[in-house]
Amino acid sequence: METATGEPHALQRAFSAEHALQCGFCTPGFLMVAAGALEADPDLADDPEAIAGVVGSNICRCTGYEPIRRAIARAAQEQREATA
Repeated sequence: METATGEPHALQRAFSAEHALQCGFCTPGFLMVAAGALEADPDLADDPEAIAGVVGSNICRCTGYEPIRRAIARAAQEQREATA
């Protein structure tokens, strides 16, 4: 999961910055479902309930999901700023 320039995707950067990376078992699923959600709705950062729905579709036994929700919101904001 990288950009056309070979740089990490906004979600990868956000997951690292927000300490949302866990054991690695569920992380790929979170990244993929979040990437699809951000593609479908670039304004996802403005809707915490929608982010909770995205996160709730994947089960993780390592976390309370808050860092993952923050990472998705951060990536959405970063992508919005990049296209503005």
